[in-house]
Amino acid sequence: MRIIIDGYELGPLSAGVGRVARNIIPALITLFEEDKFFILTREMALPFSRPNCQQIILPARNRGYFRWQNGLFWRSCLRLNPHLIIAFNYTLPLICPWPSLLFVHDISMIVHPEWFPRKTARWRGWLIKRSLRQADAVIVPSMATEKEILSHVEIKRDKIKVIYYGLEDKFQPVPEEYRRGFKQSRGLGDRRIVGFVGSIFRRRNLPLLVEAVNSLRPEFPDIFLYVVGEDKTYPSEPLNSLLNRDWIRWDKFLPEVELPLFYSACDVFAYLSEYEGFGLPPLEALACGSVPVVLNLSSLGEIMGDLALLVDEINPKAVSLAIKEALVNQKKREEIRKRFEMRRQEFSWSRAASNIAEIILKLKKTV
Repeated sequence: MRIIIDGYELGPLSAGVGRVARNIIPALITLFEEDKFFILTREMALPFSRPNCQQIILPARNRGYFRWQNGLFWRSCLRLNPHLIIAFNYTLPLICPWPSLLFVHDISMIVHPEWFPRKTARWRGWLIKRSLRQADAVIVPSMATEKEILSHVEIKRDKIKVIYYGLEDKFQPVPEEYRRGFKQSRGLGDRRIVGFVGSIFRRRNLPLLVEAVNSLRPEFPDIFLYVVGEDKTYPSEPLNSLLNRDWIRWDKFLPEVELPLFYSACDVFAYLSEYEGFGLPPLEALACGSVPVVLNLSSLGEIMGDLALLVDEINPKAVSLAIKEALVNQKKREEIRKRFEMRRQEFSWSRAASNIAEIILKLKKTV
């Protein structure tokens, strides 16, 4: 069986969709040793060295994803004539006569087009709907996403499969000397750290977080907000003025190898997103020992449940009370950490890959 993988988002700095693909692909290659995998990327990605795997680089040359997928990628599919296409990035080629397995991480462009430029939301939303109907099987990371798809797209329920994403083994609490060393290198000393990491969108309510932390400063003068993420707000927000304060640090980028250090340095990890298909950062933070505070909306309430302090109201007072509880209630912190250790196996990439392999086996029978 010849399997082509759309690896557009794979690369040395892959995040989001790329991280999902990076963790799933090697496991699938191992599980299906008798099959041949062709991983089509726009740049050199992981060192895929197994004999049943070939990486083919199709340089994007400033082409957007749509042009790449419906140009170089599509022509390669014609030449290779696959028995299955695995698409990690929401959409399939416009003409796709081959069996397909599609990953749809959320449908924010369909549900909340106001969060994106009008032309982008309309075009991408149409493509996602078309791909959802066209795919033979669809993988989503939460029941919340499944419910939204069924509410907004005419699609058979039985071809949607909910598979939780996993945690990489590197996300563990780091030794205290490394934690302190990381804080010292950032000039944070012994401050209490409230952290956030992720691309900065309006739906992630960074101004709300700033206001909530600021309201705690009279009671906790050593509190510090550490933000990591690239500004992708639309319409744009004046983040430079918002985050230009002596009790806030903003790094637009952090090397991935330093993520466990960052998470471990945080006393509280605040992720005030109104909308997520899954939401890996709060889980990663908890795996490193930082207690999450999240909004009880979209998939976050489903995934985190009793693994975080949930905020039911989008206002500074409710958020500040939750952050304070996470800072001072040691018993609550330990209960959350213990529950996570009991449930960590639910969030395993190998488990996710095994569930995906079952879907592929069913698709193979139809080829």
